[in-house]
Amino acid sequence: TRRIKKEIGEWVINKKMKVVLVIDEASLLRLEVFKELHTCLQFGYDDHPAVPLVLAGQSNLIDKLSYRSSQPLASRIVGRSHLEGVDRQVMEKYIGHHLSIAGIKKRPYDEAAVTAIHQGSGGVFRKANHLARGALIAAAHEKQMTVTAEHVRLASSEIF
Repeated sequence: TRRIKKEIGEWVINKKMKVVLVIDEASLLRLEVFKELHTCLQFGYDDHPAVPLVLAGQSNLIDKLSYRSSQPLASRIVGRSHLEGVDRQVMEKYIGHHLSIAGIKKRPYDEAAVTAIHQGSGGVFRKANHLARGALIAAAHEKQMTVTAEHVRLASSEIF
């Protein structure tokens, strides 16, 4: 946090730049960092406004901001947004799109497998990618040409 504050101070105060700090995967930050972040963005000068901060992360980010040590930062949050998972139809199109990019014309996933991927991932693409890849590996391991819901179940419980 000292380095962030030093760099932002250099840009904002000395170089007169407008800065926005974006932290991706903020849900992985330690609670001590949340405790310090708000001080990094406040310079205490009337002629230098606070630096905007964008935190992006998984749903446990909200939980981390609820801790007492995170309250100084959480109290400064102006807007929040939460992306919901996609529905099954969009998930099927998403899987089909990635298969077509790979040059696969015959869909290896049966309907139940697509449903299982959608349900297992909660409609979140990153989780769906892991499940779909793991299920494909499970099917290949069994020398099966069709990926089934059972393969998706194996992928969700096994490490490939």
